[in-house]
Amino acid sequence: MKSKILKLLSILLIILITYITFGFNASNAETVKTMKIVIDPGHGGHETGAINYSDGIMEKDINLKTARYLRDYLQDYYGIQIIMTHDGLDSNTEMSIVDRGMVARNNNADLLLCLHYNAASAGNSWNGAEVYVTANKSCYKYNQESTEIGNLILRNLSNLGLYNIGVKTRLCQDTGPKWEYCDGSKADYYGIIRYAMKGNAEDRGLDITSGAGITSILIEHCFISGSDVQFINTDAKLQKLAQADGQAIVEHYGLKLKKDVVAELILDKTSVDMIVGDKTKIDYTINPSTATNKKINWATSNSKIATVDSNGNITAVGAGTATITAIADGNDKVSSKIEVTVVDPYVTIQNGEKASMIEGSKMQLFTDTGVLDSKVTFKSSDENILKVDSNGLVTGVKEGTAKITATYEKYKKTATIEITVNKLSEDETIKIENYKETNGVISNFERETKTTEFAKHIKVTGNLKVKVDTENFAGKRNNCRSLQRR
Repeated sequence: MKSKILKLLSILLIILITYITFGFNASNAETVKTMKIVIDPGHGGHETGAINYSDGIMEKDINLKTARYLRDYLQDYYGIQIIMTHDGLDSNTEMSIVDRGMVARNNNADLLLCLHYNAASAGNSWNGAEVYVTANKSCYKYNQESTEIGNLILRNLSNLGLYNIGVKTRLCQDTGPKWEYCDGSKADYYGIIRYAMKGNAEDRGLDITSGAGITSILIEHCFISGSDVQFINTDAKLQKLAQADGQAIVEHYGLKLKKDVVAELILDKTSVDMIVGDKTKIDYTINPSTATNKKINWATSNSKIATVDSNGNITAVGAGTATITAIADGNDKVSSKIEVTVVDPYVTIQNGEKASMIEGSKMQLFTDTGVLDSKVTFKSSDENILKVDSNGLVTGVKEGTAKITATYEKYKKTATIEITVNKLSEDETIKIENYKETNGVISNFERETKTTEFAKHIKVTGNLKVKVDTENFAGKRNNCRSLQRR
């Protein structure tokens, strides 16, 4: 009963540790792919591991210290999430090899590091560091990648003075599905590697040829007794061993210190409204400010709507919506976006356009501003010739030429149209050819109508063509002219 209770507590502890180290950081995974490294301090609880009685060193203690030093070292690097299988076990607690392997497997870890120190047989004075990896070669990340990392670790440990025993594999000697992988190959002898690969303890396990297994490395840093004691008899020396492990990880994966890498890119706005031809600059903030590469790469989703240069200057090209993306040069996992809406305010009136109308007639100058949320105001240069109301309806007051200016208040832009008002004498006759009566724009006119009556009522809009036919009663001459609103 006592062992069952202890095992239950062990499982609960695993869940708690996993939640603390993994769950609290889950939000980061939505924006940045974090590399997950599981560190397993070998033994612990009532499992002491190897013991050096003469120097009073227990393996479980130095495994845990080394694991903590390694965790602290790696946490200074960007994009790393450290998951400890345990951070110290009560002296009465046991954590099984299966449970340790499952912490890595269940968290889909990128790397599992099992930290140990070797024990020498009585009477032997062996020394040196060795690394064990899986023998399975169905994926690069198994035997090949773990061997590459293992060699880097051993190189660094050798630089501290330790003898390099080499990277090794060791297979189970038992037979049957329990001791094989799904591809029929022999499973690894060390349970921490075997269970992280297989995903269970009872049969051949899950398919590992698809890459579901975990890259696992078991490090025997040195022997706990004999001449190697000189490398482990102080905390400072244990810290150096941990750093040797960490430096190999940093080198293999090309990790960068957090203080040197852009971790956050904040634009000063998330959206901007522009009109064709306008320019605007996007300012931004980089965190941390200590990042060594502060260069930002810019991109547009549609260069026909908006372009952006290398300094974040946006130019509005054509009407529509485009997305401008800012990407950190030294860390393309960090980016920020701004939505750009471009409108063309000159859809209805081109600046500098000219038109003509008849004295006393009306012209709807502006029917659609084409500008989002923008109020347009109108002003006549000479109200004795042209009058215009707040909706852009122009009245030709008397013969002459004047200008109407439309101002787009939101954008501080203007467009001006020059209109000439023509005067017709009372004895002239206007013939309206091929006209259509639409919504009362042209209505209630005879085929021939005096110009004074015509001018009072007609509104010249759209593509309406008015042909003025002047003919004297003597029939001596014909004089025709056309007015057109485009």
